[in-house]
Amino acid sequence: MIVPDHGDDSTLFICSGMQRVKCRFHSPDGGRHGSLQSCVRTDDIDLVGDGSHLTCFEMIGNFSFGGEDYQDSVELWHSILTDLRISVTEVHCFPTRDDHQQLWRKWGYSVVPDSSCVRSDGQIGGHCCELFCGDLEIGNLVNPMGHSVDVGFGWERLHQVVERVEGVDQTSLFDQNLHPVVSDHVRTISIMRENGVVPGNKGRNYVCRRLVRRLLQQITSESFPFDDWLSVERELRERNMRQGRRSWKKFRDRPMHFWWETFGILPKEIDFIRSS
Repeated sequence: MIVPDHGDDSTLFICSGMQRVKCRFHSPDGGRHGSLQSCVRTDDIDLVGDGSHLTCFEMIGNFSFGGEDYQDSVELWHSILTDLRISVTEVHCFPTRDDHQQLWRKWGYSVVPDSSCVRSDGQIGGHCCELFCGDLEIGNLVNPMGHSVDVGFGWERLHQVVERVEGVDQTSLFDQNLHPVVSDHVRTISIMRENGVVPGNKGRNYVCRRLVRRLLQQITSESFPFDDWLSVERELRERNMRQGRRSWKKFRDRPMHFWWETFGILPKEIDFIRSS
C-alpha cells in the first residue's frame, strides 16, 4: 500500500515507514509493531540514477509506542548489522543526546554528536540518530515524542552495503539490463498500477503521468506490463505537442503552469516546442 490511509492528506503517497502508525505515537499503548513499507518520494526525482536515490523504496520499520526502549533498539540495530556482517568500523552514528551517544559507543561505533539531528513531520518529532556507511545513510533511530522508538532501515541501501556494489541500483534487486532511471521508473509505475493509481492531471495521478512521460523519453522499444499506459501517453503527448507548437508564438510569454493546464505539456517539454 503506497496510498495514505483515509483521513491522512499530509502527503500524496506514503513516504516513510512510520506514516501509517503515527497516530499511535499520540496515544501510546505500550505496544510494538514491525513493518516492511513501500514508500514513494518524488522530491528527489531528478537525482534518481546517482546511485543512492530512488523514487520507490522499501523501509523496514520497528516501533515501540510508549515505554521508551531506546537501549533495546540500539541493540536491535547492532544485532542486525552483525547478522549482515557489516562491521562496526564501517558505520558512523550521528546521535543527538549524550546518553544516546554512550549507548552507541558501548558497541564500538564511531560516534559524531549532531545536535541538529531531529526528525519531525510537523506533528511528531524527536531526537534522532542517523547511521551511515561512508556517505550512504542506511537508516535511523528516532525517539518520537520523547517516549517511543522508531527504528528504520533502508532495504535497498542495506543490500548495497551487503553486496558491496557502488550504487543502490546495481544490487540484485534491480534489472541490470535497463538504464538505472528506467529501472527505477518501471518499478515505481508498476507499484502505482497495483495500488490503483493511474495517469491523470491532478494529485498522485499527475505524479504517475509525470513518471510515464519521463519513461517515454528514456526508452525505445522495450515492453513493460503497463504498455497500454505508454501507448495512450505517447499518443496524448504527441497531440499536445502539436497543439503547443501551433500556439507557441501566441502564448510564448505565459508561465509554465499555463502550458500544463491548457495543453498538458510538462515544463521540460517546453524546450521541444521552443526549438521546433
